[in-house]
Amino acid sequence: MHFSFGVVVAAFVSSCLASPGYLRLDVHRSSSSERLIRRSDDVDATLNQNTNKLEYLINITVGTPPQNLAVTLDTGSSDLWVPASSSSLCKKGKCDEGSFDSSKSSTYTVVEQGGFNITYAAVGDSDAGDWATDTITVGGSAQIKQQQIGVASSLVDQHGVMGVGYDTNEAANDEPNGVYQSVMDNMVSDNIIARKAYSLYLNDLRSTQGAIIFGGVDTTKYTGDLVALPLQAGQTGNVSEFYVTLTGVSYTDHTGKTTQLSPDGYAQAVLLDSGTSQTYLDDDTFAAIANGFGAVNDGQGDFLVPCDFTNVNGTVNYAFGGDGGPTVSVPVSQVIGGKAFSSENFDDASGGCALGFGPPIDGIAILGDTFLRSAYAVYDIDNNVAALAQAAENQTSTSSIEVISSGTTLPGATFTASATGTQLGGAAATSSPAVPTVSLSGTTMILAGTPTFNLGVSQVTSYSPSTITKTATSSGGAVSGAAPTAALLGMGLVAGIHMAM
Repeated sequence: MHFSFGVVVAAFVSSCLASPGYLRLDVHRSSSSERLIRRSDDVDATLNQNTNKLEYLINITVGTPPQNLAVTLDTGSSDLWVPASSSSLCKKGKCDEGSFDSSKSSTYTVVEQGGFNITYAAVGDSDAGDWATDTITVGGSAQIKQQQIGVASSLVDQHGVMGVGYDTNEAANDEPNGVYQSVMDNMVSDNIIARKAYSLYLNDLRSTQGAIIFGGVDTTKYTGDLVALPLQAGQTGNVSEFYVTLTGVSYTDHTGKTTQLSPDGYAQAVLLDSGTSQTYLDDDTFAAIANGFGAVNDGQGDFLVPCDFTNVNGTVNYAFGGDGGPTVSVPVSQVIGGKAFSSENFDDASGGCALGFGPPIDGIAILGDTFLRSAYAVYDIDNNVAALAQAAENQTSTSSIEVISSGTTLPGATFTASATGTQLGGAAATSSPAVPTVSLSGTTMILAGTPTFNLGVSQVTSYSPSTITKTATSSGGAVSGAAPTAALLGMGLVAGIHMAM
């Protein structure tokens, strides 16, 4: 599952470390113009675009002799697909992370000509081609032979995806029940790892290195307890994605005061998804966060705050699983993106930056990269479990990796949290909160909002309320709870402008 568009920062694998039972890969960031998109599980694998702004890539090889590529690592999907060198985009030199030339591989076999198709929300934005099999490696692993892959010859996006989710989310193909041996399946059958499980450490927003360990847990990468959470059923009624139960969201300011943001009795199934850059929460909780930071709608589905908020000493806290469950605290600095507007167009001397939150997408609450960078996450597909702990920032040691062996236990994890929650789409989900757009004729200045949190920073708001005319423009739906206040001036200015996170 992916979400994002606009300017993207990508991370790619520069090295790997293999050991019996696990495969460790370092990840590093580099600039990219690509976007992430969320994948659904219908026949054509339709993907819906959304905003902001990070992408994490891993190195693979495909073919004999091996051809080097980097593809997006995605916990929310299950297929591996790569761009074909024969595509017009690659011929123009725009496949920035490599492409695959099937004519140069002696082990390439077509499974279904023209059967591979991933369609995106924008008109004409799709990647299509053949289902095939070939020999691959993942970050320097042993060879995985006859791996089924999609090879996109009709290409819009500059690089492919390696999904590491449940087989049941694979795109439709001619295999029985639409399921084939995924990369994770073949890692186990080829004895590269002992179990379909891995740990993910994205690390600090401004750091240069993180890691994924297939089949292993690194105890140096988290603090406190690593607590296992039972996965919850998604919209299909089955456990087929990484839904865990979020039981509380709060904000702690620089004085140590904590304000509860989620309603009493809160128990919400949320998706842990590395392929989604932002965090999307239920309407009430999102509205409380947006109001707390005084975020304003940019008219394109993103929310702006002064860039100086990266210096705010506060945290957004997420509690999981009820009694005995883990709490992950995300510093404000980790959820404020790159500058979108200068002080010439945003009414704050520091300019306007993106806040990495939004309302639910298609009834789905998602904890994306603006959460996962502060969490150490273990994904256990075989046992329908995910484990979470507070990430230890900028830890580079590799001395304490423990193998996730076959069975049901996770190294170092406790199994004390058991609360369950309801996914938004299966409950009485409220519509996305309508954020009023406020306009002032003849100006191109975006007015900063008024935070309700104690942020410990000053903010300039220079407009006169008596001159502002409220319009009916909104992001859709009725307001659930308190909607974020928005003051957006000169709508023509922001059309088509997207932000980096």
